[in-house]
Amino acid sequence: MEARTVRPSRTSSAAAALFVIAALFIAASLLASCAGAPKGVAVAPSAQKPSGKPLTPEQKKVQAVEAAAKMLDSGDAAQAADKLAQAAAASPSDPELKLAQAAALVSAGKMAEARSIVDTLLATDPANVHALGLGAELAHFDGDDKARKSYLDRALAAAPAEASVLSAWGDYYLDAKAWPKAEDFYRRAQAADPKSADAALGLGRALYHESKYAEAEAQLTQAIGLEPKSPLAYSDRSRAYYQQGKYKESEADLDTAVSLAPNESWLYLDRGRYRLDKSDLAGAQADFDNAIALDPGYFLSYAYRGGILEETGKDEAALADYRKVIELYPDYWYAFESGGAAAFRLGLWSESATDFQKAYIASQDRYEYAIAGAIALWRSGKPKEASAYAGSIAPGIDRDKNGIYWSMLRLIQDQNDSSAELELKIQTEKKLDIKSGILFYLSEYWICRGRPELASKYLSLGEEMKREGTLEYRLLLAEKKRLGIAANN
Repeated sequence: MEARTVRPSRTSSAAAALFVIAALFIAASLLASCAGAPKGVAVAPSAQKPSGKPLTPEQKKVQAVEAAAKMLDSGDAAQAADKLAQAAAASPSDPELKLAQAAALVSAGKMAEARSIVDTLLATDPANVHALGLGAELAHFDGDDKARKSYLDRALAAAPAEASVLSAWGDYYLDAKAWPKAEDFYRRAQAADPKSADAALGLGRALYHESKYAEAEAQLTQAIGLEPKSPLAYSDRSRAYYQQGKYKESEADLDTAVSLAPNESWLYLDRGRYRLDKSDLAGAQADFDNAIALDPGYFLSYAYRGGILEETGKDEAALADYRKVIELYPDYWYAFESGGAAAFRLGLWSESATDFQKAYIASQDRYEYAIAGAIALWRSGKPKEASAYAGSIAPGIDRDKNGIYWSMLRLIQDQNDSSAELELKIQTEKKLDIKSGILFYLSEYWICRGRPELASKYLSLGEEMKREGTLEYRLLLAEKKRLGIAANN
C-alpha cells in the first residue's frame, strides 16, 4: 500500500495533542488515587465531601485537575495551565500538579516553560520517573535527541523495571528505525506490565516495520482491548490488516479511528490515502479537504489532493495546491514536476518553464525535466533563452548512456530542421517510456518551429504507445486538444 507509507511523525501537532491529553489524565489518575478512587477511573461525586463541608487538600487537587482537564478538552490549554499553576502553588510539595501544569503548557504551545518546570522538579528530585519521562517527550518534540536520550538514561537507571520507562525506550528506538531494539524494549515493558497499552501499541508498530503483520495485528488488537478509544491503535491496526489483504477490516478500523478523533487531521490524511489506493477519488478528496481544513499548514494533504484534481481534469485547482505544497515545503521537489505539468496543460508557459527547471535542479538525472523546461521556455516566446538553457544542459550528458536526451537538447539548442539523427535514435530506443517521451518532445519542437502537421504526426505516434504513467502522456492529450486533434480510441 505505497500511498500510505508516509505518515505524520510522532512530533506532529496531532501526536503532541494526544500525548498531552494522556499526560494530563495520568496526573489526574494519580491524584484521584490519592483521594481514594481506583486508578484510571474518573473521580465520582461520592468521593467528595458532602455539600457544606470543607474539601480535603487531596479533594481540592482532584477538583483542580478535573477542571483543568475540561478546559483542555474544550481547547483552552492556557487557562488549564493557569488553573494547575494555582493548584501547584497551593501545594508546592506535590510534584504531580507541576507535571500536570507542564503537560497543559505543552498543549498551549509553551514548550520552554513546560521544560523549565520539569527541570526544576528534577533539580530537587532527580529520580522522579514521571518528570524524566515528560522531559524526554518534551526534548523529543523539540528535536533535541541528545537531551531525550539523557532523560531516558536517567529514567532507566532510576526505574529499570518500570513499564513506562521501557516503553519510552521502545519509542526512542522506533523513531530511530531500529526495529529489533524497539521490539526488545516493548517486550520488556509488557513483561513488566502486561496491561500496558503503550507497550502493546509500540510492539505492534515495531512488528509491523519488521513485516511481521499477523503478530503486529495481534499486539494492536491487544492495545485496543486495553485502551478501546485509542485512534492510534485502530489506525495502526488498519495498516497491519491491509498488508494481509484484509481490506474490509482495514477500512473499518480507519473509520473507527476517525470517529474517535474527528478533529485530528492526520487521520483523514491516512484514510484519504487508503481511499486513493482503492481509486475512490471522491472519498479521498473529501478526506484531504478535511485534513487541510483541520491543519492547513501540512503540505502532504495538498500534494495528494492536487493529484486528484489533476487526474479529474481540474488543472487550475491542482496548480493552486501544488503552489501551496511548494510554499509550505520547498524541498518536496515532486511538486515542481506536477506544477510544471499542470501549468503546461494550461498554457502558462513561463510558470511551467520555471517549475521544470527547478525539478531538474533537484533531480539532475531526469533529463526530461530539462527538455520540458526548454520547450516551455520556447513556447513562452523566448527561443533564444530556450536555446541557451538547452545548451547549458547538453554538455553534461553522457552521450553513450543518454544519447537520445543529448540529441533532443541539441536540437532545441540549434533550432533547425536537422532531426534525422534524433529520429534514428527514437527508432532504436528499446525503453518504451523514453521512446514515447521523446516523440512527445519532438512534436513540441515542431510546434515551436511552426510545423503543426509534423507535430500532429509525432503526437499520434506517442499516444499509440499508451504509456499512461509517464509525465509526457499527462501532457500529450491536452496538447492534442489544444491543436484540435481528435484523441485516438
